Amino acid sequence: MFDKLFNRAKSEPTHTASRTNAIRPRRIVVVGAGIAGLALAAALDPASFEVSVLEAEPQRETLGAALGLWPAARRALAGIGAAMGSADRPHNGALFTVGGRRLVRLPEPDIHLVPRPALLAALRRAVPAGVRIEQQLVEDPAQFDADLVIGADGVRSRVRGLVHPAASERVESPFVTMRGLTDDFNPDRFGEYWGRRRLFGVASVTDEQAYWFTAHRSTIGPEPLSSHEVLAEAREIFAGDAPVIRHTLDRCGSDTIATRLWTTPPMPRYVRDRYVVIGDAAHASLPNLGRGACDAILDAVTLAHTLNRGGSLRAWQTRRLPVTQAARLTAASLMRVATAL
Repeated sequence: MFDKLFNRAKSEPTHTASRTNAIRPRRIVVVGAGIAGLALAAALDPASFEVSVLEAEPQRETLGAALGLWPAARRALAGIGAAMGSADRPHNGALFTVGGRRLVRLPEPDIHLVPRPALLAALRRAVPAGVRIEQQLVEDPAQFDADLVIGADGVRSRVRGLVHPAASERVESPFVTMRGLTDDFNPDRFGEYWGRRRLFGVASVTDEQAYWFTAHRSTIGPEPLSSHEVLAEAREIFAGDAPVIRHTLDRCGSDTIATRLWTTPPMPRYVRDRYVVIGDAAHASLPNLGRGACDAILDAVTLAHTLNRGGSLRAWQTRRLPVTQAARLTAASLMRVATAL
C-alpha cells in the first residue's frame, strides 16, 4: 500500500501530493538550523527522507548564553542522541522585588540550564550524515521542489506567512533584554527580581557559572541594537535597585548580548498544504516561562515521529498547537505581572 501511494506521489506535482495526509513526504526542506531545525533533522528517519537544512547565518551557533531544559525536552534530546549529560540541579531560588526584598522562596525547579552553543553542537552531532546542511538565505520558501517545507526559521519566519498570511509579520514588544554568564555570584541571591517596567534574574548553570538576564522597557532601536547603548540604559534604570543587579551590570561589558523581544502573532494552524512551522516560527513568546527551547525541541521531535510513522500532520497540530499557544499567552501575562510591581 505504501509503495502504491509513494509512486502516486512521484507522478503528481509536489505541492499537490503533499496535501494528502495519506501520502508520506519524501523530500523535506527545513528552513533554519537553530534548535528546532537541527532537532527535526536529527529525529527524522534518514532511510525514509531526503532532508536539506538551510541556514542564513550559521555563525549564530556560537552565540547565546543559557537555555532552560525541562524534563520532557531532556528526554526528547536523549531519544535522538543529543543528551546534554548530567547537569547539576539548580539551587533553590526566590522571588524578590527589584529592591532586593524577598517575597517568597521558590521550590527547586526540575530545569537544567545549558549553554546555547553546547546545545546546538550536541544537536548538530546527532544529525545523520546524509542530511545536507547548507548556508542559504531563504526569501521565498515556495520556490522549493519538496514534499514538505518546514519553517524552523524563528520569529522572523518566511514560512509562517505561507501557513497563515495574517501572521506573517512578527510583533514588537516594548522590552529589550540582555543575557550573559558570570562566575561571580551568590547562590543566596538566585531568583527573579520584579519591578516596575523592569525585570532581572539569575540562576546557576554549574557550580562555577551562573546565567543572568534583564528586561526593561526601552525605545532604543532600530535593530541590531548597540549592546553598549542598552547596557548604559540598563545601568541607569536599575541604578537604585538591589546590589546583585547593580554588581552584575557593572561587571559586564560590550560583548553582552542585547536584543529586543519579539513575539509571534496568534496562530490558528501550524500546517497548511505542504508548509509547516515549528518553534519560534510558530509560537515565539516572551521568555518568562523558560519554555522557548523546550517547546522547539518538542515540536521538532514529535513532528519527526509523526512523519517517520506516516501519521497525520493535522493530528500532530492538534496536539502541539493548544499547549504552545497557551504558553505564549501565559508568558505575556506573567511579564505584565512581573513588570507592574
